[in-house]
Amino acid sequence: MAKDQEPDFYLKWKHCETYGVKTLCNLRELLTRLHKDHRDDIYVYTSGHLNPDKLYRPSKTVTEHWHNANRPREPRIFPPPVSRDKQTAEMRDAWAYFTINTALRPDDSHNTRLFRYLNPRMVTSHVSKEGVTSKIPQEEEEEEVRERRVLSRERHRKEELRLPEMKVLRYPEVPSSRQCARAASGRDVYRYVSSYLAGITKADRYNKFLSFQKEVLAKEGIPKSDFTGSKVAENHEKKLKEELQKICTCNPQQFNRLQVFGEVFEDVCNSSMIFGDLLKEVKDEYELYMAALLDSQPTAQYKRLLAEVKGLEKSPVHSTDIDQAKERLRKLEQAALEALAQNDKLRNELEAERLLLQSAKENSEASARNINNEDQLTLIEKVEKRRCEILEKWDEMNALEKHIKETLVHSKVMDITENGIKSVENEALKLETTNKILRKKIKVIENQVKQLIKKSKIGDTERQVLWDLIKEYAELQDVEDDS
Repeated sequence: MAKDQEPDFYLKWKHCETYGVKTLCNLRELLTRLHKDHRDDIYVYTSGHLNPDKLYRPSKTVTEHWHNANRPREPRIFPPPVSRDKQTAEMRDAWAYFTINTALRPDDSHNTRLFRYLNPRMVTSHVSKEGVTSKIPQEEEEEEVRERRVLSRERHRKEELRLPEMKVLRYPEVPSSRQCARAASGRDVYRYVSSYLAGITKADRYNKFLSFQKEVLAKEGIPKSDFTGSKVAENHEKKLKEELQKICTCNPQQFNRLQVFGEVFEDVCNSSMIFGDLLKEVKDEYELYMAALLDSQPTAQYKRLLAEVKGLEKSPVHSTDIDQAKERLRKLEQAALEALAQNDKLRNELEAERLLLQSAKENSEASARNINNEDQLTLIEKVEKRRCEILEKWDEMNALEKHIKETLVHSKVMDITENGIKSVENEALKLETTNKILRKKIKVIENQVKQLIKKSKIGDTERQVLWDLIKEYAELQDVEDDS
């Protein structure tokens, strides 16, 4: 019956079985056997067959003994039995001691009504001091009060039943299973908790018992801190939904959603004990890529490009304009590269000229030092010599000025050229995007026209004539737009 109830997909694999040979082409039998072998392996590993108690241990002869191993056992000395009457008397005394020392006594301190009632002489002496001198001296009254046995609250010591506080371990909060698997760092921290039996009423005891279960036993936090199974996915999904609901979706260019996804992904990396490191590396690489991408395209530039692309959808642009713009951009780029190369060349020449001028200046300074030794020349010779030096310097300055005007380029001109190149590049990008949009629209229109022609059921010749007519009309429209 089991073979008759086999599914249809198993019948397709009947050809792989050899007659008379038991094979594993049946997927159900294969999975059943795999499950059984896996269960047997688990039972073998968990049965404890490798424990030291189950291994063979031969008996060994003891060669050395402890010094006190064979010492004779000392007889146990029991305390003398206590009589029943003595135990009863001790219990009664303890009961009386507890009752007296814990009973509430009236307040008989000084200047109270009970004190004035118990000590009338003391009160009358204070009253008589105001008018007439007292007959009994103050010292005698005080001695009489001291001798009198006064049952005051201070004389009797009170003892109350106070339950000791319990010392429990303070468990640190573990946000993820990866931190839970690690060993706790630092010393253990303890705290003291009062027993629930210390409550005055039953309600207080019950509330303290509930707080003990919540804070110490932490039964309620066990399902929340479960880091295995589907609980993790449910917690992450719940957190992601709550965070996404807090974000405003009015502006689609905000990156708050990416931040929320990044935080949830960080929690997933921390809660995964096996794939946590791998997921962490993937997250770091993705964040690095996103940071580079956002740095290369700032928000303002992205908005401007988006507005330009939307505007390009409405503006009519042709392929010829795109080709012309590309050619013009290529020429401008080539000219800019040549200008940059020429600028570098002129900069090197200027540096060489500067070195020559510096050397000439040093030579002139050296010659100026030698002039002091030319006291033998006449005044006319000195003037003629200075005149020749001035003319030489004038010629050098004119040559250098001419060289700068003919070969060097001003930095402002280079900035204007670079800005022009960037604007042409932006225009080329606009034209390329517009060309892509128009090509997509042309393909869509061609597909629609083909479907309409197929539905119209016309002949091949008529189709060819219709296509020629459409192409001629499109070329005519392009010529009119270009003109």
